[in-house]
This record gives sequence, structure tokens and C-alpha cells, in this order.
Amino acid sequence: MNTIADKDYAAEAAVCQRHVDSLVATHTGIRGAVIATTDGFEIAAHVDSSVSVAKLAAMVSSLSALSEAVSRESKIGSSRDLMIDAESGRLLLVDASTGARKRVLAVLCDNRETLGQALWAVRSCREAILRELEGH
Repeated sequence: MNTIADKDYAAEAAVCQRHVDSLVATHTGIRGAVIATTDGFEIAAHVDSSVSVAKLAAMVSSLSALSEAVSRESKIGSSRDLMIDAESGRLLLVDASTGARKRVLAVLCDNRETLGQALWAVRSCREAILRELEGH
């Protein structure tokens, strides 16, 4: 049975998928992206077949929760972004929530993409998603 919630989720997923696809297509240093719920489920993804979207979504959710807990405990306010700098690239996590709908955008970058370029691209993608989902 199709409910309003199912239709809302499908519309949300379609918006997110379109923006994730565009992000990966327009930035050669961005290898993939996943938008996940904060409880670890995929909403949209564009990643190489060697990456497990389900596992990545679950881990992104956990990292986001840890980042939020550390930020609160450190008294620096609410966590917005998290970066993991690794040998062959970076993983950027940014909050992409609207109202009660909590989401995390995780982006995999290789070393061709500078940190500044990656942050600009990811934050621009997030803002475009939020504008469209909020109807502005």
C-alpha cells in the first residue's frame, strides 16, 4: 500500500539522488557520495561498486553521532561537519537535516580534490538539497 509517507520518502530520495549524482559527475576528485539517515539507512548513493552502501551508511550514522557527542561534551556547540583525512583521500560528513528529518551527506574524495574545493562542493550540494526539500 502506498501511503503519504512512502510518497514523501520517494520524493525526498529522488531529490537527494539527483544532487548526489550531479556532485559526483561534476567533480573529478569526488569518488562517491551517500546520503544516510542518522539511524544508518541509505537515502541516496552514487559510489563505486566496491563500496558497500549499507555498511557506509551505517558507519556514517555512527560517526555523525560520535561527532555530535564529542561536540556537546567539549561545549563547542552542535556538530555540523566531520572530516577524515586518510592516505588516499578524505571522507567528509556534513549535516543535511531539515526539521525532524535527520540526514548526513558523506562524500568520498581522492587527493586530486583539495580540501577547500571539496568543502565548497559538498556544502553547495547540501544547500541545494535543503533548498529543494524545504521548497525554497
